Amino acid sequence: MEVFNYEIERFGQTYNIYKCSWCGLAVTEPFPEDEQLLRLYSSDTYRSDEGKFINSVEFFIRRFRSSRLRKIKEYCSRGRILDIGCGRGLMLSMAKEEGWDTYGLEFNDETAFHARNEYGLDVRTGSILEAGFETGTFDVITIWHVLEHVVDPVGMIRECHNLLKPGGTLAIAVPNTQSLQAWMSGKYWFHLDIPYHLYHFSTLNIKMLLTNCFFKLEQVEHFSFEQNPFGFLQSILNVSGSRNNLLYDILKTRDLRSNIGEFRDVMNMLFTVLLLPLALPLSLMLSVSESALGRGGTIEVYATKSKE
Repeated sequence: MEVFNYEIERFGQTYNIYKCSWCGLAVTEPFPEDEQLLRLYSSDTYRSDEGKFINSVEFFIRRFRSSRLRKIKEYCSRGRILDIGCGRGLMLSMAKEEGWDTYGLEFNDETAFHARNEYGLDVRTGSILEAGFETGTFDVITIWHVLEHVVDPVGMIRECHNLLKPGGTLAIAVPNTQSLQAWMSGKYWFHLDIPYHLYHFSTLNIKMLLTNCFFKLEQVEHFSFEQNPFGFLQSILNVSGSRNNLLYDILKTRDLRSNIGEFRDVMNMLFTVLLLPLALPLSLMLSVSESALGRGGTIEVYATKSKE
């Protein structure tokens, strides 16, 4: 195993990342225990039922969720769909309005509350094995920027294969550790997100994971307009010396923001504003370039279960 000399400090704990020299899969160390994960995902700084971001950003998020559903419909126009890590349930609510039979899976009752009560969705909690879903009943399963949070990703993919109908579609999106933005920004990479991200994937090992679990790869995409340009932009700002993820923090709703108001933060905000005219077009250009090279900041994979 190869260790990155990152020494990322979060919540009073120092973390590092160990990478397999053969397949490139990396793991956060020390690995958070169940009690720590419960505290992390129950934190008021992580999520909000009323929306995570300011209104202008939430507008685009809804458009991105709609676009995500349109992409899924290229493989299955309608049917029974499971969204693992459904969050507030935006995509599932859109699917439900279009006549899909919708199901979600979340970490616990607290994180499932909004999707259940605001949209009336059937959201189970706990592990995928504990959810009580029947074998071979789903047409589509989505795991959108969630697999990196899961304690046992191999077990989850195996169970997804078990739950899908023959010919069913599995859609996965994860950050790409072999991306240009990850290479350029190191421990300041926006999509690293320690300690929430337990595993760190590359195109190679996500393909290996799916094929070893008997999925047929249909499509691999390296560009996401929702994720890649902003990921590069915030990474550039992080490397430049501004407070880590400050722009991302500013775009959140007031109740989810970290404390912004100290003199140093005000100076960092001014520095960020001055740098944006250069960093924004640069991030767009670089995110397109890295994707063209097959090294996009995120990976989207669509795979199917054999009909045999």
